[in-house]
Amino acid sequence: MTKVLVIHHDKSIRTRLESLARTEYEVAGGKDLAAGIKLMPKIRPGVIVVGQDGAKQEGIRLLRYMKQNVLKTPVVVVFSRGAGKMQPTTMKLGAKGFLEHPVNQEQLCQAITDAMAAQEKANAGPPPITAEEMQANLSILERDLNREMRCFAGKNQVYIQSMITGSRATRPRICLKCSLRAEFGLPRDVYYEFIRDRCAGDPDLCKAVQLYSGRSGA
Repeated sequence: MTKVLVIHHDKSIRTRLESLARTEYEVAGGKDLAAGIKLMPKIRPGVIVVGQDGAKQEGIRLLRYMKQNVLKTPVVVVFSRGAGKMQPTTMKLGAKGFLEHPVNQEQLCQAITDAMAAQEKANAGPPPITAEEMQANLSILERDLNREMRCFAGKNQVYIQSMITGSRATRPRICLKCSLRAEFGLPRDVYYEFIRDRCAGDPDLCKAVQLYSGRSGA
């Protein structure tokens, strides 16, 4: 069973979150950030749920600590009322899930599940090169995707990627480095099918565009 560590300085909120998560997970609680960090190596949680408000800012402080120490445990941030404006900052720091207090059992458990899936996907690395890329002239494919680009953040950003790994280069493939995704803590690199279907197809399907539109009121 997945272990979930709940960190929140407010005892009533922490107890509530622990109770909700315990319906599906093994749960431990930290009364504050220091206590939570001490528990991390002992229980090795699969997910951390942490509170974030304007005073203690435990979510941001935890994410910075994890970034500095190269810790990959997925984090779900639970914002107190009015703290949701800090979501872009927590995204940049690598949070994998976001909720606003109060939450119910379904919302919390779904956020935990989604955070684990997002971390697993990030750990897996880029998708395999598609058959279409292997059969196409990549220069033409690159040109066409840049010409068809519908997302403002992807304008003229499609390029042919090949990296040196060990003593040889990887097979060339289509890639796009998206600064908008990086701004919201999402993987910067996206690949052919994502570019075709979202960047040059329907940008509204992209999580970064959705977050940008919500923030700007577009």
